[in-house]
Amino acid sequence: MINLSRFGVDFNVAEQTNPELDIFWKQIYHMWEEDTYASILPHLDPNKTFLDIGSWQGPISLIAQKYSKRCICFEPDPVAYKMLQENIRLSGFDNIIAVNKAVSSESSLSIGNNELGGGGSSYLRSDNSVKCDTISFEEILKTYDLNEDNISVIKVDIEGYECELLKDPLLKSINVPKHISLHAGFFQGTDKYYNDLKVFFGDNFDIPKNDFCSVFLNKM
Repeated sequence: MINLSRFGVDFNVAEQTNPELDIFWKQIYHMWEEDTYASILPHLDPNKTFLDIGSWQGPISLIAQKYSKRCICFEPDPVAYKMLQENIRLSGFDNIIAVNKAVSSESSLSIGNNELGGGGSSYLRSDNSVKCDTISFEEILKTYDLNEDNISVIKVDIEGYECELLKDPLLKSINVPKHISLHAGFFQGTDKYYNDLKVFFGDNFDIPKNDFCSVFLNKM
């Protein structure tokens, strides 16, 4: 078990069999994605729910739970999901709900990577692929009795699938802060990727043209 502390939260994560992930938690995590936390944490509300779409092993929600009524994590990678469950258990947090599904209007998705669980599983990769169950954004709202009055922040980090998920008009219509990771670097041609994103962001929004970056929208 690895003991960690960050942003006023003490928590634990499971020992990693992957050497790169072991280095991540023990040597890199303490300074990882400062901008992401700086965007999300001030908007959390102890009376509201934080939605973590693409939660991986839970580095964001393990912190966000302290400042939220509950965190609902969606992680389709079966290996990462098991680690997420174990990290929640080791930390003793009872307000994090882990869901082993991809958020999509499709009935199912396949995701792959050289090594599942490493945080890079994507529908764009066919190696070592697995089929995963899905849940639509509409189903999320109904299942967990959510609306824009009781959601604090929606975080989306789904390794390239954002170009599809963000086409959902219901997701756009929920007027709450959103933190969205962009992955143009996964695509050989980026014109279609950016055109797909315009469905969500609109023609007048200046979408960053970096291979990997994030966008924070306070409210649409």
